[in-house]
Amino acid sequence: MSFEASKAMVRAVVPRSVRNSFRSPAKLAEWLWDSAAYSLGNTRTLEIMPQWSIRCHPEAYRVFLESQVADGSQRQEFLQFASHCSPGMLLFDIGAHFGIFSLAAAHFGGRAVAVDPSRSAIRMIATEAALNQMESRIQMVCAAVSHQSGSLPMLTSGLYSHGYMRFTAHRPDREQTLIEAVSIDDLAQQFGSPTHIKVDVEGYEFAVIQGARQTLRFSRPTLFLELHNQIVRSEGLDPAAILDELDALGYRNLGPDGFPIERKAILERLIIRIVSQPRTPDQADSKAFRC
Repeated sequence: MSFEASKAMVRAVVPRSVRNSFRSPAKLAEWLWDSAAYSLGNTRTLEIMPQWSIRCHPEAYRVFLESQVADGSQRQEFLQFASHCSPGMLLFDIGAHFGIFSLAAAHFGGRAVAVDPSRSAIRMIATEAALNQMESRIQMVCAAVSHQSGSLPMLTSGLYSHGYMRFTAHRPDREQTLIEAVSIDDLAQQFGSPTHIKVDVEGYEFAVIQGARQTLRFSRPTLFLELHNQIVRSEGLDPAAILDELDALGYRNLGPDGFPIERKAILERLIIRIVSQPRTPDQADSKAFRC
Protein backbone atom coordinates (compact mmCIF):
# COMPACT_ATOMS: atom_id res chain seq x y z
CA MET A 1 0.00 0.00 0.00
CA SER A 2 1.38 3.41 -0.97
CA PHE A 3 2.02 6.18 1.54
CA GLU A 4 -0.82 8.29 0.12
CA ALA A 5 -3.24 5.35 0.29
CA SER A 6 -2.23 4.66 3.90
CA LYS A 7 -2.70 8.31 4.82
CA ALA A 8 -6.13 8.36 3.21
CA MET A 9 -7.15 5.25 5.15
CA VAL A 10 -6.03 6.77 8.45
CA ARG A 11 -7.99 9.94 7.67
CA ALA A 12 -11.09 7.89 6.91
CA VAL A 13 -10.88 5.85 10.13
CA VAL A 14 -9.37 8.15 12.77
CA PRO A 15 -11.24 11.38 13.61
CA ARG A 16 -9.29 14.56 12.89
CA SER A 17 -9.52 15.70 16.51
CA VAL A 18 -7.69 12.54 17.59
CA ARG A 19 -5.07 12.81 14.84
CA ASN A 20 -4.38 16.42 15.74
CA SER A 21 -3.55 15.46 19.32
CA PHE A 22 -0.73 13.20 18.15
CA ARG A 23 0.66 15.13 15.17
CA SER A 24 3.34 16.51 17.45
CA PRO A 25 4.07 14.67 20.70
CA ALA A 26 6.23 17.58 21.81
CA LYS A 27 3.33 20.03 21.40
CA LEU A 28 1.03 17.68 23.30
CA ALA A 29 3.51 17.38 26.15
CA GLU A 30 4.00 21.17 26.17
CA TRP A 31 0.25 21.78 26.35
CA LEU A 32 -0.21 19.24 29.16
CA TRP A 33 2.66 20.79 31.12
CA ASP A 34 1.33 24.34 30.70
CA SER A 35 -2.20 23.33 31.64
CA ALA A 36 -0.99 21.53 34.76
CA ALA A 37 1.15 24.52 35.76
CA TYR A 38 -1.77 26.92 35.38
CA SER A 39 -4.11 24.65 37.33
CA LEU A 40 -1.62 24.91 40.22
CA GLY A 41 -1.80 28.72 40.06
CA ASN A 42 1.34 29.37 38.03
CA THR A 43 1.35 32.32 35.63
CA ARG A 44 4.15 34.15 33.83
CA THR A 45 4.75 37.84 33.25
CA LEU A 46 5.80 39.08 29.81
CA GLU A 47 6.98 42.56 28.91
CA ILE A 48 5.14 43.20 25.65
CA MET A 49 6.56 46.69 25.20
CA PRO A 50 8.28 49.27 27.43
CA GLN A 51 6.16 50.06 30.50
CA TRP A 52 3.58 47.39 29.69
CA SER A 53 3.77 43.84 31.01
CA ILE A 54 0.96 41.28 31.08
CA ARG A 55 0.20 38.25 33.22
CA CYS A 56 -0.08 35.14 31.10
CA HIS A 57 -1.29 31.58 31.19
CA PRO A 58 1.93 29.61 30.41
CA GLU A 59 0.63 28.62 26.97
CA ALA A 60 -0.30 32.22 26.11
CA TYR A 61 3.14 33.29 27.32
CA ARG A 62 4.79 30.99 24.78
CA VAL A 63 2.60 32.24 21.93
CA PHE A 64 2.98 35.94 22.75
CA LEU A 65 6.74 35.60 23.24
CA GLU A 66 7.22 33.82 19.90
CA SER A 67 5.05 36.22 17.90
CA GLN A 68 4.81 39.70 19.39
CA VAL A 69 8.30 39.77 20.96
CA ALA A 70 10.72 37.45 19.14
CA ASP A 71 9.40 37.62 15.56
CA GLY A 72 10.65 40.86 14.01
CA SER A 73 7.96 41.40 11.37
CA GLN A 74 5.08 40.53 13.69
CA ARG A 75 6.52 42.74 16.41
CA GLN A 76 6.73 45.65 13.96
CA GLU A 77 3.08 45.08 13.03
CA PHE A 78 2.07 44.94 16.68
CA LEU A 79 3.95 48.09 17.68
CA GLN A 80 2.43 49.93 14.73
CA PHE A 81 -1.01 48.77 15.85
CA ALA A 82 -0.29 49.88 19.43
CA SER A 83 0.51 53.39 18.17
CA HIS A 84 -3.14 53.64 17.00
CA CYS A 85 -4.60 52.59 20.35
CA SER A 86 -6.44 55.21 22.40
CA PRO A 87 -9.37 55.52 24.82
CA GLY A 88 -11.78 56.08 21.91
CA MET A 89 -10.91 52.84 20.12
CA LEU A 90 -13.47 50.14 19.39
CA LEU A 91 -11.52 47.27 17.86
CA PHE A 92 -13.03 44.34 16.01
CA ASP A 93 -10.31 41.71 16.46
CA ILE A 94 -11.11 39.23 13.68
CA GLY A 95 -9.15 36.01 14.06
CA ALA A 96 -8.24 37.09 17.58
CA HIS A 97 -6.58 33.79 18.57
CA PHE A 98 -5.30 34.41 22.13
CA GLY A 99 -6.28 38.08 22.00
CA ILE A 100 -3.06 40.08 22.23
CA PHE A 101 -4.45 42.86 19.98
CA SER A 102 -7.62 43.01 22.08
CA LEU A 103 -5.50 43.21 25.23
CA ALA A 104 -3.56 46.12 23.69
CA ALA A 105 -6.76 48.00 22.84
CA ALA A 106 -8.02 47.50 26.40
CA HIS A 107 -4.67 48.42 27.98
CA PHE A 108 -4.66 51.80 26.23
CA GLY A 109 -8.20 52.57 27.36
CA GLY A 110 -10.21 51.33 24.39
CA ARG A 111 -12.58 48.42 23.93
CA ALA A 112 -12.40 45.27 21.82
CA VAL A 113 -14.67 42.63 20.39
CA ALA A 114 -12.51 39.50 20.03
CA VAL A 115 -13.86 37.07 17.43
CA ASP A 116 -12.43 33.61 16.80
CA PRO A 117 -13.94 30.28 15.65
CA SER A 118 -11.85 28.26 18.13
CA ARG A 119 -13.47 27.60 21.51
CA SER A 120 -10.05 26.97 23.05
CA ALA A 121 -8.88 30.37 21.78
CA ILE A 122 -11.95 32.12 23.21
CA ARG A 123 -11.35 30.42 26.57
CA MET A 124 -7.75 31.67 26.53
CA ILE A 125 -8.86 35.23 25.73
CA ALA A 126 -11.23 35.08 28.70
CA THR A 127 -8.39 33.83 30.88
CA GLU A 128 -6.03 36.60 29.77
CA ALA A 129 -8.70 39.27 30.21
CA ALA A 130 -9.34 38.07 33.77
CA LEU A 131 -5.64 37.82 34.66
CA ASN A 132 -5.15 41.43 33.55
CA GLN A 133 -8.42 42.89 34.92
CA MET A 134 -9.73 43.73 31.44
CA GLU A 135 -13.00 41.76 31.41
CA SER A 136 -15.13 44.90 31.14
CA ARG A 137 -13.26 46.10 28.04
CA ILE A 138 -13.10 42.87 26.00
CA GLN A 139 -16.15 41.07 24.66
CA MET A 140 -15.79 37.66 23.03
CA VAL A 141 -17.62 36.05 20.14
CA CYS A 142 -16.96 32.41 19.23
CA ALA A 143 -17.63 32.45 15.48
CA ALA A 144 -16.01 32.56 12.08
CA VAL A 145 -16.27 35.85 10.17
CA SER A 146 -17.43 35.63 6.58
CA HIS A 147 -19.31 37.53 3.85
CA GLN A 148 -22.61 36.80 5.59
CA SER A 149 -23.96 35.26 8.77
CA GLY A 150 -24.82 31.56 8.76
CA SER A 151 -22.36 28.69 9.04
CA LEU A 152 -18.96 27.81 7.59
CA PRO A 153 -17.05 24.51 7.39
CA MET A 154 -13.55 24.93 8.84
CA LEU A 155 -10.44 22.83 9.36
CA THR A 156 -8.82 22.72 12.78
CA SER A 157 -5.20 21.83 13.46
CA GLY A 158 -5.72 21.44 17.21
CA LEU A 159 -2.77 21.57 19.60
CA TYR A 160 -0.32 21.39 16.70
CA SER A 161 -0.82 25.11 16.07
CA HIS A 162 -2.49 26.29 19.28
CA GLY A 163 -6.08 25.74 18.12
CA TYR A 164 -5.96 27.59 14.80
CA MET A 165 -8.87 27.02 12.43
CA ARG A 166 -9.07 27.97 8.76
CA PHE A 167 -11.30 27.67 5.74
CA THR A 168 -10.32 25.40 2.86
CA ALA A 169 -12.31 24.04 -0.06
CA HIS A 170 -9.90 21.13 -0.58
CA ARG A 171 -10.86 18.79 2.27
CA PRO A 172 -13.89 16.48 2.50
CA ASP A 173 -16.76 17.37 4.84
CA ARG A 174 -15.80 14.65 7.35
CA GLU A 175 -12.49 16.48 7.94
CA GLN A 176 -14.16 19.77 8.75
CA THR A 177 -16.25 21.26 11.53
CA LEU A 178 -19.32 23.40 10.87
CA ILE A 179 -18.83 26.72 12.66
CA GLU A 180 -21.27 29.56 13.26
CA ALA A 181 -20.44 32.46 10.92
CA VAL A 182 -21.11 36.17 11.28
CA SER A 183 -20.32 39.22 9.14
CA ILE A 184 -18.62 42.41 10.30
CA ASP A 185 -21.70 44.37 9.25
CA ASP A 186 -23.79 42.24 11.61
CA LEU A 187 -21.21 42.62 14.39
CA ALA A 188 -21.44 46.40 13.96
CA GLN A 189 -25.21 46.20 14.42
CA GLN A 190 -24.68 44.34 17.69
CA PHE A 191 -21.66 46.10 19.20
CA GLY A 192 -21.52 49.48 17.46
CA SER A 193 -19.37 50.88 14.66
CA PRO A 194 -15.69 49.95 15.00
CA THR A 195 -12.94 52.53 14.73
CA HIS A 196 -10.39 49.82 13.86
CA ILE A 197 -10.55 46.28 12.48
CA LYS A 198 -7.76 43.71 12.64
CA VAL A 199 -8.06 40.73 10.30
CA ASP A 200 -5.90 37.58 10.49
CA VAL A 201 -7.89 34.71 8.99
CA GLU A 202 -5.41 32.52 7.13
CA GLY A 203 -6.36 33.35 3.53
CA TYR A 204 -10.06 34.11 4.04
CA GLU A 205 -9.56 37.90 4.07
CA PHE A 206 -11.59 38.69 0.95
CA ALA A 207 -14.78 37.11 2.32
CA VAL A 208 -14.32 39.03 5.59
CA ILE A 209 -14.05 42.36 3.72
CA GLN A 210 -17.05 41.47 1.55
CA GLY A 211 -19.09 41.16 4.74
CA ALA A 212 -17.89 44.57 5.94
CA ARG A 213 -18.94 46.73 2.99
CA GLN A 214 -21.54 48.79 4.83
CA THR A 215 -19.24 49.31 7.80
CA LEU A 216 -16.33 50.36 5.59
CA ARG A 217 -18.46 52.72 3.50
CA PHE A 218 -20.09 54.53 6.39
CA SER A 219 -17.92 54.10 9.52
CA ARG A 220 -14.53 54.27 7.71
CA PRO A 221 -12.45 52.29 10.24
CA THR A 222 -8.71 51.75 9.86
CA LEU A 223 -7.86 48.17 8.86
CA PHE A 224 -4.92 46.04 9.97
CA LEU A 225 -4.73 43.15 7.51
CA GLU A 226 -2.55 40.06 7.30
CA LEU A 227 -2.77 38.95 3.66
CA HIS A 228 -1.96 35.28 3.02
CA ASN A 229 -1.30 35.45 -0.72
CA GLN A 230 0.20 31.97 -0.94
CA ILE A 231 -2.78 30.32 0.77
CA VAL A 232 -5.22 32.24 -1.45
CA ARG A 233 -3.43 31.05 -4.60
CA SER A 234 -3.33 27.47 -3.30
CA GLU A 235 -7.14 27.61 -3.11
CA GLY A 236 -7.26 28.62 -6.79
CA LEU A 237 -8.26 32.20 -5.99
CA ASP A 238 -6.78 35.60 -6.88
CA PRO A 239 -5.09 37.50 -4.02
CA ALA A 240 -5.58 40.74 -5.98
CA ALA A 241 -9.35 40.53 -5.40
CA ILE A 242 -9.13 42.01 -1.90
CA LEU A 243 -6.99 44.90 -3.17
CA ASP A 244 -9.60 45.63 -5.85
CA GLU A 245 -12.31 45.55 -3.17
CA LEU A 246 -10.43 47.93 -0.87
CA ASP A 247 -9.73 50.29 -3.77
CA ALA A 248 -13.43 50.33 -4.73
CA LEU A 249 -14.31 51.13 -1.11
CA GLY A 250 -11.95 54.12 -1.12
CA TYR A 251 -9.05 52.71 0.91
CA ARG A 252 -5.30 53.12 0.41
CA ASN A 253 -2.66 50.69 1.64
CA LEU A 254 0.38 51.30 3.83
CA GLY A 255 3.21 48.88 4.46
CA PRO A 256 4.50 47.73 7.87
CA ASP A 257 6.73 50.82 7.96
CA GLY A 258 3.73 53.14 7.70
CA PHE A 259 4.50 54.35 4.18
CA PRO A 260 2.36 53.79 1.06
CA ILE A 261 3.03 50.46 -0.62
CA GLU A 262 2.51 49.55 -4.27
CA ARG A 263 0.06 46.87 -5.30
CA LYS A 264 2.82 44.84 -6.99
CA ALA A 265 4.91 44.80 -3.83
CA ILE A 266 1.93 43.48 -1.84
CA LEU A 267 1.19 40.66 -4.29
CA GLU A 268 4.83 39.55 -4.52
CA ARG A 269 4.90 38.52 -0.85
CA LEU A 270 3.71 35.13 0.39
CA ILE A 271 2.39 36.80 3.55
CA ILE A 272 2.31 40.53 4.15
CA ARG A 273 0.89 42.77 6.85
CA ILE A 274 -0.57 46.08 5.73
CA VAL A 275 -2.58 48.96 7.15
CA SER A 276 -5.48 50.11 4.99
CA GLN A 277 -6.91 53.56 5.61
CA PRO A 278 -9.72 55.58 4.03
CA ARG A 279 -8.49 57.92 1.33
CA THR A 280 -8.94 61.60 2.05
CA PRO A 281 -10.64 63.76 -0.62
CA ASP A 282 -7.29 65.10 -1.89
CA GLN A 283 -5.90 61.56 -2.15
CA ALA A 284 -9.00 60.47 -4.07
CA ASP A 285 -8.61 63.40 -6.47
CA SER A 286 -4.93 62.57 -6.96
CA LYS A 287 -5.78 58.95 -7.70
CA ALA A 288 -8.42 59.95 -10.25
CA PHE A 289 -5.94 62.30 -11.96
CA ARG A 290 -3.31 59.55 -12.30
CA CYS A 291 -5.87 57.24 -13.89
